[in-house]
Amino acid sequence: MTVQTYRAPKYEQALERIKSELGPGAVILSTRAVSPRGVEVRALSEIDAQEKGLLLADGSFRGSLARKLESQGVPHATAAALEDRVCERDGAVPRHPRMLAESVARALGEELHFAAGDPGCLQLPRITALVGPTGVGKTTTLAKLAAVAALVDGERVGLVSLDQYRIGGAEQLQHYADLIGIPMVPADDAASLSRALDRLADADRILIDTAGRAPKDFHAFGQLAHFLHDGGRSIGVQLCVATATPARELEAVVERHLRLGVTGVIATKLDEAVTFGSIARAQISANAPLTYFTTGQRVPEDLTAASADHLAMLLCQREEMQ
Repeated sequence: MTVQTYRAPKYEQALERIKSELGPGAVILSTRAVSPRGVEVRALSEIDAQEKGLLLADGSFRGSLARKLESQGVPHATAAALEDRVCERDGAVPRHPRMLAESVARALGEELHFAAGDPGCLQLPRITALVGPTGVGKTTTLAKLAAVAALVDGERVGLVSLDQYRIGGAEQLQHYADLIGIPMVPADDAASLSRALDRLADADRILIDTAGRAPKDFHAFGQLAHFLHDGGRSIGVQLCVATATPARELEAVVERHLRLGVTGVIATKLDEAVTFGSIARAQISANAPLTYFTTGQRVPEDLTAASADHLAMLLCQREEMQ
């Protein structure tokens, strides 16, 4: 299999050369802009593609779906596995956008881990802490979860703020607590957290807000782990990650939070993202189920249960996926 590289001022000129030299059935592998002005196109002849089994029954190029998923930020191995599942089930990659989304959703459901549940019935441990970097929307997300539990499910809900580092952190959570009509107790160490949980012992659900830590503040991460897990209580840990986080930074975020015992992943700020493969990357890196997606600032409306259908829709809605 010989991959040929063509450079030209415009894509149309490169394509004309490709068809002339490799034939009208040539397969385009990639296209990118090059400096100072121009385009570089990598292509493969139809014969070479057939010999390597890269052409599917409908004439499409095997690997096209994987490449498009990778362009969304889905890890390479996962993108390839998703395409394999789609092709094994359907024989080829569906061309219709709706059918493609349905096929990708089925593959995602088999390849990734999604928690069961929906926003109208909160599926989290009784005591749950939200952790994650500064600015990912932990406090707003916690307020949405609290509002669902209290106002929709009719549960007795209590809030705890461990966010004593950020100016106004506890005050913001108190504001949400007052609006929902539930108690909020501040805490700043393991002992005060234990006392806060005792004060809320009658609550059906307790949600704990935490402060974002600097990436290299390993002492702070160890301290938070001590607060959450050395008191003999069972506390679930939901890692909040902003969907627009670049791949390398996201993997670093997940890695430094793993010592907190992550039990679920919440992808936040979907409304601020243009690609959505980071959601799959976060689930894989954390090895914990995706639980919720947040899509805006409204409390509690902009909260949805994480699902393969929703993620597939996000991955397939962009123009290059159609």
